[in-house]
Amino acid sequence: MPRYYKIHDSKETIYVTIDDSGAVIIKDVAGRKVFLSKYQAKLMKFGIENLISDLFKDTDSSDVVVEEMKSEKG
Repeated sequence: MPRYYKIHDSKETIYVTIDDSGAVIIKDVAGRKVFLSKYQAKLMKFGIENLISDLFKDTDSSDVVVEEMKSEKG
């Protein structure tokens, strides 16, 4: 069963779908989509945490909200 998430802060919203295989679909409010296989998503997580994490050190993420949704929206 796929899982659906809405991730947003005061400026931006994205929708994330994770299917049964572990693949990830990321969609913004304009409808642009990024499809990642389970392996690509794993690499992306590694890249964000290890390679570009310095870009986010001074960013205040206290207003970021992750909501699990029952169905795909957006």
